Formats: sequence, structure tokens, C-alpha cells
Amino acid sequence: MSSNHHPIKALLYPNLLKNNKGTFKAQVITSQAHGIKDICVSFCSKRRSSLDPDTLEYHVRLFFEEMCELLDSGDAINTGYFAAAPTIKGSFKNKYDTFDVKKHRVTYKFSQGALLRKRTANMEAEIFHGTSVNFGFIRVRDVYSGSLNNVITPGKNLKIEGQKIKLSGTHPDVGVYFISETTGERTKVPQVDVITNQNKNLLIFIPDLQPDSYRLEHITQYAGKGTLLNVPRSTLLDRTLKVV
Repeated sequence: MSSNHHPIKALLYPNLLKNNKGTFKAQVITSQAHGIKDICVSFCSKRRSSLDPDTLEYHVRLFFEEMCELLDSGDAINTGYFAAAPTIKGSFKNKYDTFDVKKHRVTYKFSQGALLRKRTANMEAEIFHGTSVNFGFIRVRDVYSGSLNNVITPGKNLKIEGQKIKLSGTHPDVGVYFISETTGERTKVPQVDVITNQNKNLLIFIPDLQPDSYRLEHITQYAGKGTLLNVPRSTLLDRTLKVV
């Protein structure tokens, strides 16, 4: 693999953390989130490979299925790109206590591997100024629990704050998506579950998501003052949201 990287493009937006007000944080400009099939198609097209994308996807999915079986057996995984291991959440009242599905849960912990750390060591970001706070997420809040940019509750409301986040346009991709960090599966929020749809505020029902970590993606053609973009704009929340 080539070690040459183009600078990652990013915009600045206000840092809302209590002790960091007045400063700015960088948000990577992401055009879209790619699933397994997308990555396989990209690989084959870039390298003019004789390998069929569907065949490649089939074998990649076999790899992940085997990885899951090993994790289910209690083994740890280290691919070099990421490491994973099963963990148990919940406390036990004494050393004789047993596992209770109502109080405890087995989950998987993922972390960045050495190969990815090596790739990012010399990477740089190109910061775009002027339009830095014109669009995108600022923060999200789980209305049921009050959790900010962290835990979300399926079936309850999520309040999304930002700039130019109104869902507008006829492109089929327009909407709000929850993307599983484990499988890459994208769950789109149905239009009927978008309660408030405004320039700076969205209020949605959170879909029936399984316990996992999710990235929140927002796609719209809204450009402000009733105008529409020709190509939908995608933004990813820079925090991972968790269903526990």
C-alpha cells in the first residue's frame, strides 16, 4: 500500500466544551460513509483488478464472520489495522455473583491498530476557513437520558443541533443515518420519524438499533434561504454514539 496521503480536508466549528469555549475544533469533511461493498468496488476499480467486487465482498464477509466467531469464543483479535476483544459490562455484588442478562452484557471493544497509527503519523489536514461554521453538526442530545454526544436510547427522541441541517431536496439519499461501527450497516430514519426539521434543529425518533456504537450521518441538499445544492452534502458527527 502507498504511504503517500493527500491532506484531509476539514472545517472549524465552535468548541462547546465547558472549559474550552472560545476555541474551535476541526471536523473532517466527509462526502459519505463506505460499506464493505463500496470498498470492494473501489479496490477493484482503482487497481483494474480482474477480481470481481462481489467475489471480494463475499470473502471479506467470510473473514468478518470468522472474526466474530473467534470473539464469541472469548479470543482477542489484532489485525494490525484494529484490535478487538470481548468485554463484560455491569458490576457484580460479590465474588460468588453470577452473570445476569438484566444487569450484565457482553460487548466488544475496538481500538486502533499499529498499522493505522503508522499511516496517520505523517498525515496532515488542510483547514478551510471562512465557511468553517456554515453547516454541519454542533451537538446531539438524547432527550430521554439527557446524554450529550454519547449514549442514545432507541425508540426515544434525539435532538440534533447544527447549522444548515434542514433536510431538503429530492435526492433519495437525503436523510439522517445511523451507521454501525461493527458492521457498517446504515439505518435511515424514516421521514415520518423526523418530528422537527429546521435550519438549526432536528428532532427525530431514534430507530430500533441493536447495542453497538454508531456514527451519525446527515445528508441534505439544503443551502439556506430556500436554495438547494445540486449534489447532496454529507456530514458525519465527530463523536461515536452508543446504544448500551
